[in-house]
Amino acid sequence: METSSTAQFTKSPTAPIVAQPAVVFSPLDPRRFNYLSEAEVLQRIGALLAEALVRSGCLLQKPAARPRLFAPVGPLVLIRDPVEQLLARFLQQAGPTAPRDLATALGLNRSSVATKLKRLCACGHCEVVGKTRAARYRIRTDHDRN
Repeated sequence: METSSTAQFTKSPTAPIVAQPAVVFSPLDPRRFNYLSEAEVLQRIGALLAEALVRSGCLLQKPAARPRLFAPVGPLVLIRDPVEQLLARFLQQAGPTAPRDLATALGLNRSSVATKLKRLCACGHCEVVGKTRAARYRIRTDHDRN
């Protein structure tokens, strides 16, 4: 039986002319493209891929920005000791504070707070304002001088 998209007519001397239905292929039948040339098959595939790209919106998106290799960080991010980080963050939020007040507020030993504050001062992250009992520690904001 031939496959064609139009109805076929048969003549018989005794029977009237009857239209025979054309063979209908399902969308999943691989034989439905047998009548197409290779160029027509490739053209259809290209058209389908182009339609899929347009519908997906991939062609409309802007190219992604290049990732920054080095993000700007503050000097306090470079502190590795967790207690020193805690002290630095507290000083950054509260402002100039006495070592006794730091130890009380954070629940730490006063001698360990004094040691950590000396290390932060030696690294240049904080500085002492005043002397003796009135001494306060604060985070340095002018990092251009070391």
